[in-house]
Amino acid sequence: MKIALFTESSSEYGRRLVDGVAAYAQKTRDWRLVWINPEAPHGRRMFDGCAGVIARVANDAMARRLAQTGMPVVDVFCQREYANFFGVNSDHKAIGRLAAEHFLSKRHTTFAFVGFRNVSFSMKRRQAFTEVLERQRHAVEAMEMPLVRDQRAFFNMDARPISGERILRQWLWKLPRPVAVFAANDLLAVTVSRLAKDAGVAVPDEMAILGVDDDRLLCACAETPISSIDPNAFGIGFTAARILAAVLKTPPSRKAHPIHHVAPSGIVERASTERHAVKPQWMADALGYIDSSLDKPLSTADLVARTGRSHVTVSRMFGELLGMSPVRYITGVKMNAARKMLDNGNILVKEVANRTGYASVARFSTVYKAYWGHSPRFR
Repeated sequence: MKIALFTESSSEYGRRLVDGVAAYAQKTRDWRLVWINPEAPHGRRMFDGCAGVIARVANDAMARRLAQTGMPVVDVFCQREYANFFGVNSDHKAIGRLAAEHFLSKRHTTFAFVGFRNVSFSMKRRQAFTEVLERQRHAVEAMEMPLVRDQRAFFNMDARPISGERILRQWLWKLPRPVAVFAANDLLAVTVSRLAKDAGVAVPDEMAILGVDDDRLLCACAETPISSIDPNAFGIGFTAARILAAVLKTPPSRKAHPIHHVAPSGIVERASTERHAVKPQWMADALGYIDSSLDKPLSTADLVARTGRSHVTVSRMFGELLGMSPVRYITGVKMNAARKMLDNGNILVKEVANRTGYASVARFSTVYKAYWGHSPRFR
C-alpha cells in the first residue's frame, strides 16, 4: 500500500515526524512510504497510486489540493480545521504549562513570552503559560511578532532575521531583569538569544530562555545553547500513521473528526536555563549542581564541598530560601524527575533508579513510595 508523506525534511521536527510514521510502517510491513517535498514543484499526478496521505497542511491552497485527491488525509499541523481531514497535533497547552512549571522550579519571579501574532500554536502556548503563572500571582509580559511569510516558514526554520527585530530588541531591553523568557519555538528563542547578546544582556544570568521543538542544530549553535521543549514529533508521526491505517481499514462517517493531541516528551535543558534565580550566587550554583548531578547520590556534605560553605550555612540557606533541608530538596528533584520518566513509559524501574542515583531498585522504590504515596510501578 502506497502512503504519501507530504512534509518537509529540512527541520529536525519534520525528520522526527517522518521517523514516527516510518516506525509504524515498519511495524505493519504492508506500507510503502513515498516522500513528497511540499516546497518542490508538483504536477497533477503526484499522488497517483497513493491510498492516503499524512501532511503538514500549511495553507488553504494546500488543503484544497489534498481534498481534491479524494484520499483520506491526516493533518499533522492543524493550524486550521478542515472538513473531512483527520488531525494529530502537539498538545500546545501542555507545552505552555511545562514551560511555566520549569521556570517556577528555577525560582524565577519575572516572566515574558515571545510568539507569533495570530498563529494558533503560539497563542495556545502563550495562554497556558500565562494561566499557570497568573495562578501563582505572576504577570507575564508578551510580545507577538508579525508573520510576514507563509506559515511554511515554520517548516524550514533557520537563524535568518525575522520581521520586527528592532522592535523586539527594544522590548527585550526594557524587560526587568532577571527575567525568564518563553519563546513559542526555537527560531524565536535563538533570535532572542542573539538580540540579548547584542544588547549586552547575559544569558542565563539576566535572561533565561526556553524554546520549543528541540531543534538540536539551532539550539546548539546559538550564542548560548538553548533549552527547549521536545514536542514529541515522533509520537505525532506514529499516531498519525495509526489513525490513517484505521481509516483505510474502516472508513468513518463524514462528521467532524476530533483532533488527537500528543503530549510533549519533556524539556531538554541546555545552558540558557541552567541558572536558578536565587541569591547569593553560591546558592544558585548549588541548585544548578543538583540539577546536573541527577544520576549521582548527593548529600549535604557534597554541597558543602561544592560551595565551600559550612554545613550550618548551607542548611540555613536552604531553609530560608526553599523552606526545606538540602536532603529534602535533593530528594524532591530526583523524585519529580523519576515520575516524569515513568509517566513517559517504555522504561524499566531499574533504569529510572540508575538515572536518579540510587544504587538499588529496593532503595529507590522505598524513597519513591514514601514521597509519592505509591510504588513506582503503579499510579
